[in-house]
Order: sequence, then structure tokens, then C-alpha cells
Amino acid sequence: MKAVILWFIVVLLMPKGNPPEIVTGYYAYADTDSVFVQGDSLVGQQNQDEFLQFINGNVRVNYGSTEITSDQAIRNVTRSQTSFTGNSVLIDQGDTLEADALDYNEDLEIGRAVGNVRLTDGEVVTTSPKGVYYVEERRVEFPEGLVLIDSLTTLVGDSGFYWTDTKIADMSGDVMMESEDARLFADSLLHYREHSISLAQGSVRYLRTTLNDSLWIAGERFEYNANDSLAIVEGDPIFINIEYDSLSVDTLIIRADMMHFQDRMNTSRLDATRNVRIWNSSLSATADSVAYQRLGHGSNEEIWLYGLPFVWMNQTQLSGDTMKVIIHDGNVDSLMIWGNAFVAEEDSLIQRINQVKGHTLVSRTMHDSVRVIIIGPNAEAIYFNADEEGLPDGAIEASSDEIRMMFEGDSLRTLSFSTDVKGIRHPQKSVTDDLKLEGLQWNVMQKPSKYQLLGDFVHWMQRWEN
Repeated sequence: MKAVILWFIVVLLMPKGNPPEIVTGYYAYADTDSVFVQGDSLVGQQNQDEFLQFINGNVRVNYGSTEITSDQAIRNVTRSQTSFTGNSVLIDQGDTLEADALDYNEDLEIGRAVGNVRLTDGEVVTTSPKGVYYVEERRVEFPEGLVLIDSLTTLVGDSGFYWTDTKIADMSGDVMMESEDARLFADSLLHYREHSISLAQGSVRYLRTTLNDSLWIAGERFEYNANDSLAIVEGDPIFINIEYDSLSVDTLIIRADMMHFQDRMNTSRLDATRNVRIWNSSLSATADSVAYQRLGHGSNEEIWLYGLPFVWMNQTQLSGDTMKVIIHDGNVDSLMIWGNAFVAEEDSLIQRINQVKGHTLVSRTMHDSVRVIIIGPNAEAIYFNADEEGLPDGAIEASSDEIRMMFEGDSLRTLSFSTDVKGIRHPQKSVTDDLKLEGLQWNVMQKPSKYQLLGDFVHWMQRWEN
């Protein structure tokens, strides 16, 4: 048995039976570390091979740098174990752990707290029904759920750990992180408070709402830097932005293999790479990579598409090397293509595809549903005619320095040519399936739809809105 030193010899000499009481008693335990005990009353008792100490009222016990206070305590000197009850508080190197009751192991330097557990280090407050404090590691385990609150964020989880020296929280099981107008849900979350960096994994869902819009991002892995408002999302991520007013609701959906998203006060930017698919009420698109930017309060949006992009507006398919789409109030305001611009539009009556191509393309919405497309230079076109009864009636093949097309709704109304026009009319009997411009790719079957992109996320959206 370790050596024991008592400042009151009477404790050593007390008889068996009911132990005497010592008012304001002090007890010191000497081996490698000293223990200081203080209370309104202190009673020592030898129980077979174990020596117990009963302390009542204003209990204070010091184990080196660790101090524990409570209303009552029973200390097993032999086992180096103390049970504290009633307003138990553990203080160590700036950390304060409060609970209804606490068991402390002196050899292992572990405190087990139960009931209304509250941990604070001066900057963060964590509450839980149960906690285990590891003094040497300055680590606290919360096996039955926790709520961590600091000046910027609130974290909630079914279980987790918190390191008070490095300010790291490791949480799992229905984790939620909330800050200002944003919430993040995940199966697990590693949060570095000092650097404002979070790593969430497993069914991650991020939701931000304002008076005029709602934004969702979901995926299997989510890295977020709050200082830069920058997020990296992997694992079949999806981006959904909904803007609404009293008259309308506009929705934009983007899916890809990876996304980088930065959300600032006046500007939001999304960079999506590999297998990118886009849908909103005005267009659908596919590309190898996309840069999306929302300006102001969301009324103006820009979409840049790279790597064999395709855009569908109604029955019109557009493609090229690089594209830029400008959306205003949810509708396509203008579209530009640089390099190998190609327009293909299906005439459903005669089941033929009208085609125009050139080096560049500019498309603008004039008013209502009227759209003008200008393509050139080195523009070429093939246009299939129909007679008064809607039957095929030959085709026109022409080239020009510039070609202008005017659409009303989803129908091509006029096709006009500028300078240096050359052309030929093919009678219907000579029109074959081989009559097409070089580079034609009719990929309408790859056109993304709203419900195809949403998939199972409709269910998640309903949960988030609730």
C-alpha cells in the first residue's frame, strides 16, 4: 500500500465503529503526487483493506493542476478513486467541466461526469447528459450526444469527442452544424475550430436560406472553410438553388463528380467538374466542366461551360468549344459560343433536323418568347422544307459570312443570310439521310431532366424545408 501522510494524527488513531468527525479537516496523500482535500467536515474510515474518506460541504480536492469541487465526496484512498455528488465542477488548465455527479480516477487522470454535463474553455460551451474527461490528453468524450456552441457555430451530434487544447471536435451520428443562415447535416463531422475548417462525411446536406432564395448542396464528402466561405463537395454531389418571389419560383439544378462552391455576401460561385449536368426552366446542359456565378441577390446569373458542352433550349440544341449563358430573373437572356458553334433544331412534323454552324454564335432574347441567333463567320446551314400539308418538300443547303435565325417559342420562324451567299436547293427525291453538316451530333437523349437530376433528393429536400 502506498504511504499515507495525515496532518491530523487523530484520523490514524480513531477506533473502529462509528468514525469521529473532524471539522474543516485536511488530508494529504504522498507518493509521487500529492492530493489536497478540504471540506466543511471530513471523516476517515478503515474498511477492511481500504481506507475511505467522507467529505461534506464545500468539498475541494486538488490533484496537481486539477481541482474538483462539489457538495459531497467519497474518496477511496486505497483505490485512488473519488466520487463527487452535487454541483460537481472539475477545473484543469482553463477547462471547466460541470455535472450533477463525477467519478475521478487519480492514477488514470480520468473524470466521468453524469447529469447536466457542461464543458467550457472560455470560448466554447458544450452540454451533454454524460461526459468523460481525460486530463492528460485534454480530451472529452460525449457518448450520449452533445451540443457545442461558440460565437460562430452550433454543433449537435449523437456522440463525439472534443480536444480542448487543439480545439478539435470529432462528431458522429445525425450531426448538424449551424451558423447564421446555414445548416449542414452529416453522418460524421471533424471540426477544427481554430481554423474554421470542417470535414463532413456520409449523406452530407448543406442548406442556406434567405428571404429570396434557398440553396442546397449534397454529397458524400464535404470540406468547408468558413473563413473563405469555400466548400469542396465529392461523392455524386448535387447543387440546387431556388429563387422565389410573390409571382414565381425559379430552380437551378447542377450535378457533377466534384464541386467547389464559394458563397459570399454579394457573389456565389460554383465550379463543377466531370460529367456535369444542368437543368433549369429555360435550359438543360451537359459539359465536362462548368463555372456558375450568381451576382447580387440572384437576379443575374452566369454559366460558363467547357469541354464539349451541349445546351438545349426547348427543341433547339447548341454546342461548341466554350459557352457562356447569362440568366436574368430565371430566364436565358443571352448565350454565346466560341469555336465550332453548332445549332440543331428538330422539325417534328417532317422529322428532320435543321442545322447551322459557324465559328462563333450570339443568341439574345428580344422580348417575350422571341429569340435571335447570329452565327458566323464561315456559316453553313441545311434547312428542310415542308409543303402546305406539312409533308417533306426538299431542302436548302447554303453558306454565308453570317446567318441569322429567329425563333418564336420553340419554332424557327426565319432563316436569313448576309453577304457572300452560296446555296443549292435539293428536291425531295434527292434528300437522303446523308444530307447533314459535318460535325452534327444530335444528342437529345442525353438532355438532362429535372426529375432525373433530383433522383432521391426530393425526399431530402422535403426534410430540409421542414
